[in-house]
Amino acid sequence: MFIQSKAASSNAHKNGLALEQRRGGNETLIQWANGDQQWCITRDLEFVGNQITLIGGTEYSNNA
Repeated sequence: MFIQSKAASSNAHKNGLALEQRRGGNETLIQWANGDQQWCITRDLEFVGNQITLIGGTEYSNNA
């Protein structure tokens, strides 16, 4: 699943993969297509469905 950032002002941060989360799911570590890694506020991310699937299998639901 690819992640997009609603908060990013450039095209550099699109088509990312979610690697892990911290702070109770409020922040997500994203690996962007350009190679950058960045902790992002989870609610500022766009993704398909109602869950972010993290590399490694853990899921975060935004229905909480």
